[in-house]
Amino acid sequence: MATQTPDIPGRVSRLEGAYEQVNERLHDLTEAVKDVRAEIKDVRAEIKDVRSEVGSLKTTLIVIGGAMWASTVGGFIALLIAG
Repeated sequence: MATQTPDIPGRVSRLEGAYEQVNERLHDLTEAVKDVRAEIKDVRAEIKDVRSEVGSLKTTLIVIGGAMWASTVGGFIALLIAG
């Protein structure tokens, strides 16, 4: 029965190559996560802007609605007094 001597330098070389691939993939994943975080930050800023605009529109609608209500009520009162 013949015994094989392990090719230690060859195995170490393959392990080093595999380690380098893992290192590159982890770097790529790290960069991808950074990109996603930046996009999330941008989306959050846009959502904040939209919320601000909606709040401003609500205020405008309330002011316009209040003015219309006051004008309508004032007109009815004027009709009642004049009538």
